[in-house]
Amino acid sequence: MTDPDDLFEMYRSDRGGAAALKGDALANALADNVRRTFAAIDRLIAEVAQALSQARYTIRFAPSVVDRGSYVQLDRASEGFRDYLRLWSHQRAENRGGGMHWEARILVADGRRQSAEIGLGVTIEWPAGVPDANFAFVEFWTTGQGVSLPSEDRAFQRALVACILRLEEAGALTSAAKR
Repeated sequence: MTDPDDLFEMYRSDRGGAAALKGDALANALADNVRRTFAAIDRLIAEVAQALSQARYTIRFAPSVVDRGSYVQLDRASEGFRDYLRLWSHQRAENRGGGMHWEARILVADGRRQSAEIGLGVTIEWPAGVPDANFAFVEFWTTGQGVSLPSEDRAFQRALVACILRLEEAGALTSAAKR
């Protein structure tokens, strides 16, 4: 085994090897974190929707999101969103922080066409220049449960199912299996 001082030095050199992002690289990483976060949420919701299809639930990620830094509501698929994100990320990169919180909604409907919303708070992580780092923290407002993406993808899905079960218990939704 190596000397403990050598291990600390190896750790420091590994950590120091990833230079802090600046300027355009930081702005691009911020914008990429937002896009990857919303794409990951879309994918995870689609997987839950497929798993719950026998219960006759339709589940989708609402197209509009709100930047909590400016309270601007945008459609994630629009050109305006891409333009806003480009401007937003450059502004945050220049200021080195702030306004990296988004609101989003998951729309759920049962077989009777009753619908409900699950609110999400999405905090975009500041890019560290480390490729396998988390890029977002998502909190489910219905239950208060929070998860980091992408490391806790399964926890996100479990939290989504817990929110749906809570909506069932409240009588807002009814599973096809309970009819």
